Amino acid sequence: MIPIIRNEFFHTFKSFKSIAIVLFFTLTSFLTATYLANHPELLGDVGNDSAYTSSIKFLIFFLGFLFVFAVSHDIINREIDYQTIRLLVSKTSRFNIIAGKFIGSFLFWVYSTSISFLIVSLYAKSWFFLDYLTVITVLFFITCFNVLLSTVLTRPSMTMFAGILLGILCPVLGFWAAFSNNWYLLPFKYLLPYYYVVESGRYLVVPFLLGLLFLTASYFMFTRRDL
Repeated sequence: MIPIIRNEFFHTFKSFKSIAIVLFFTLTSFLTATYLANHPELLGDVGNDSAYTSSIKFLIFFLGFLFVFAVSHDIINREIDYQTIRLLVSKTSRFNIIAGKFIGSFLFWVYSTSISFLIVSLYAKSWFFLDYLTVITVLFFITCFNVLLSTVLTRPSMTMFAGILLGILCPVLGFWAAFSNNWYLLPFKYLLPYYYVVESGRYLVVPFLLGLLFLTASYFMFTRRDL
C-alpha cells in the first residue's frame, strides 16, 4: 500500500493544477493574515481570531469540491482507462488500491491546508484547532466522495464533467439545505457536510462517518468489477 500512497501523493503534486491550487491557498492565507495583522481593529474590541482563517474556510467550503475534482477526478478510473489496473491488481489487493489512492490524495490536501493554517497561526500567534479540524473533516468527506465517483464512473471524461457540475451544485445545495427546513432539501442537508459544519462540535463526526461509508461502497464496487 505504501508505494501506492507515495505514487498518488506525488502524482497529485506534480500536476500544474495542484501547484496552482497550493500557491493560491498559500498566497490567500498570507494576504489575509498580513492584512488582519496590520488592521487589528477589524478583529473587534474583544478579538475575533477566527477571522484569520476565514479565507481558508471560504475556499474549502465553497470551492473544495471543485478543487478536489479538478485535481483527482480520475483517481481510480484513469488506471482502468490506461489499462494499468490489471498490473496493480496483480501486485496488490483491491483494498490496498482503494485505500492507498485515497490516503495519497487526502495527504496532499492535508499538506496544502496545513501550510495555510501554519501561515495564519504564525501571524495570529494562535493555533485554530477547531477550524483546522473542520476543514480537514470537509476535505476528508470530499476526497472519499471523489473516490466513489471515480469508481462509479469508468471514464475520466465522465468524472471531469460530473466533477464540474457537482463542484458547483454541492456547495449551493448544501448551504441552502443547512439553513432550510424544506422537505425536498433533506437529502442534501444530511448527505453533504455543510449542515454538520454549521452545527459544529460533535456533529463533525458525521461527515467523517459518511466518508468512510463512501470508501466502503467504493471498495465493494471495485471488488465486483471485472477488470
